Parts: sequence; C-alpha cells; structure tokens
Amino acid sequence: MWARLDDELIDHPKVFAAGKRLGVNGPAIALGMYAISLMWANRHLTDGFLPTSTLEGFRHVDKPLAVADALTQAGLYEKVEGGFKIHDFAEHNPSAKVVKTKRKDDRIRKQKERATRNGHT
Repeated sequence: MWARLDDELIDHPKVFAAGKRLGVNGPAIALGMYAISLMWANRHLTDGFLPTSTLEGFRHVDKPLAVADALTQAGLYEKVEGGFKIHDFAEHNPSAKVVKTKRKDDRIRKQKERATRNGHT
C-alpha cells in the first residue's frame, strides 16, 4: 500500500508551525512524524486514526505525544477519543473500505485468470 504525500508539505505553513513548537530541527521532526503517521494509517487501514498507544510506541522521534500535540495545534492532526486523526486524511487517501474492496476484486480476478490458464472455466 502506498501513502500519498503532497510535495507541498516541504514548505507547508502547518509543518513549520508545528516545527516552531518543537524547537531545533522542529520542521523536520514534524514532517517526519506526519509522514510516518500517514504510512502507518495506510498500512493498518485506519482511515487516518492513530491510537494514542500506537503513537507512544513510535520510535522515530523522542516524545512522540509531544510531537503529536504540536501537529494537533498546527492543524495537521485532530484530537479524538482514544488518539488522534490525521486532518483531511479521507480527502487524499482511499478509505479502508475502498482498499479492501479493491483487494477482494483483485484476488477474485487473479483466481479467475489462474483458472483460465490452467484450463478451468
């Protein structure tokens, strides 16, 4: 599964707003955490939801919940019950339902192709 990153993120004001709250190397830390979050959400088909316990386990940054709070204050995350949600995730990424349907359709198509190749109809 691919995570979609807008190339405008490299100078997006929200990344720099979060980075300012984080201090030295803040924009890089904010951008890295945001990218990791997108990849994790896509891998686990959470529609952009990031459980607090998952974020606590992110080893990519020191104090991941502090970074999550900075991303929230900048508008890149939203605080929700049980964790955080990536802001506007659904506008830029396929939903879990769409991904699961596509995977199922692909699996069925491939089974039919294999059966046809093997002389079964």
